[in-house]
Amino acid sequence: MLGVLDRYIFREISLTWAAVTIVLLVIMVANVLARILSRVTEGRLPAEALLVLLGLKVVNLLVTLVPLGLYLGVLLAFGRLYRDNEMAASAACGAGLKSLYKPVLLNGLIGVILITALTFWASPWAARLEQDVTDKVASQSVSSVLGAGRFVEILDGTAVVYTESHSAGNNQFNQVFVHRTLENGAFEVETADSATYQRDRDENEYIVFKDGVTVFANPDGQSYQRTEFARHGVRLPGKQQATASVENSARSIADLWRDGSNQSIAEIQWRISIPLAALLLALLAVPLSHTSPRQGRYSKIVIAILIYVPYANLLVLSRKWTAAGKVPALVGVWWVHALFIGVILYFTVRRYGMAWISGRVRTT
Repeated sequence: MLGVLDRYIFREISLTWAAVTIVLLVIMVANVLARILSRVTEGRLPAEALLVLLGLKVVNLLVTLVPLGLYLGVLLAFGRLYRDNEMAASAACGAGLKSLYKPVLLNGLIGVILITALTFWASPWAARLEQDVTDKVASQSVSSVLGAGRFVEILDGTAVVYTESHSAGNNQFNQVFVHRTLENGAFEVETADSATYQRDRDENEYIVFKDGVTVFANPDGQSYQRTEFARHGVRLPGKQQATASVENSARSIADLWRDGSNQSIAEIQWRISIPLAALLLALLAVPLSHTSPRQGRYSKIVIAILIYVPYANLLVLSRKWTAAGKVPALVGVWWVHALFIGVILYFTVRRYGMAWISGRVRTT
């Protein structure tokens, strides 16, 4: 049963947690949106896929931003309480550590449930859907990617095409310019009055240029060769077949468990680690948040980030080591959490002494 003080601290943490997460999400979404827009403008991605991919990226971003938001939310909420002397007032009324840890643990439990839902179900679903969208875009023909009045990369990025206009009825591109880079460093430039996209019975794709000129330049740039043609075809590379097995990030827990490989075990441990890390970060934020009124609520942010970054990086590294078989699966990523629990105990004892176990320590 939560008392008045417990509900007050719970509300402060929850609101700050939500605000921090939203701010971090807006920053990260702006970065992701810029990358997706660049792919759209380059013609490598249709505009109608932009919002779908952006929404799927948001789901994946929340997996890491929700734990970080909870960590900073507890830190900033308690920092404000210390700055405004509310902690001193609550201690004068007899409030102990239980009044701090009870709302923190409740927020942590909510965070664990939310992050577990994200890592076990939402994120794999988003990864599968993103893979489907990417495969669909990759399977689209060149005619659906080329657009009038813009430069588009084709042939795996070795050629750049520009078309002045497009006749959708006969699938013809007018006033075509093509710059191709060859394997030996030479390049050639083709200009044609028109070009058409064609596909044969075996699903091989071609671009056929009509009435144009080809200029070939040697790698040294000292000699050129000019050729006029009435009809010239370029075969496009075949589509890569989708792999039978999807990436581990898109697979369900049951599928990963049945697989039992090092990569699957590493993925399972990673999905469990993120909710666990959120709870541990929230517990660390309690002793770390203590500040004097003169220090202000943001004085411990730098220390908090300096602790968070190595913890997050070690989790990522241990995941890779487990997947590669360099670390036994039994050890996996758990040694990182054990090390971090030691960090929590260090800061807790340093702040409250050994009497914190009884929960009767004053919070000032």
